[in-house]
Amino acid sequence: MKSYAIITDIHGNASALAAVLEDIKQRKADHIFCLGDMVGIGPDSNEVMSMLLDTQNISY
Repeated sequence: MKSYAIITDIHGNASALAAVLEDIKQRKADHIFCLGDMVGIGPDSNEVMSMLLDTQNISY
């Protein structure tokens, strides 16, 4: 059976995103759906976008 991960409301928090992506990797999810609010409030918007664009098997 396929497994999916859903992420949302990252708001430019690169350290939190890195932790979540590592957890998703360990759980071997087949696909990630990112539902939005990736940048904004937090200080690391550019890093967040770079991390997401480098991630395989993700839909925005």
